[in-house]
Amino acid sequence: MACAAQHSTFNFFAVAAATAVVQQRERRPVGGTSLAMGLAAAALPSLPDYIEPALHPNHRKFFHSLAFVAGLAYAMRQVYVWEAEGEWERLARALLLAGGAAYLGHLALDALSAKSLPLI
Repeated sequence: MACAAQHSTFNFFAVAAATAVVQQRERRPVGGTSLAMGLAAAALPSLPDYIEPALHPNHRKFFHSLAFVAGLAYAMRQVYVWEAEGEWERLARALLLAGGAAYLGHLALDALSAKSLPLI
């Protein structure tokens, strides 16, 4: 099982790279935003473990499941297409995307472990 430092490092690189790819695809300059999103995701390395604490090796339940991954991915897609108008809405959108990406990054590493993720 990956430790918090491994989750944090993975979250930083995965989210920064994904943000840079999206920016480039949308023909926007790649810059500080990708680093900021990566840092925000790195600051939340163990978000799923706060919801379902790792008290024993078989702690993975619904919030560590493939069903939750699918639901979270759908919710993140809705946030991504949300046309934020005001400054606060743009900030909320960025924080939701960074938090969701950190959560998905954590689950991606957990999925690659020996215990993997349950279906539900």
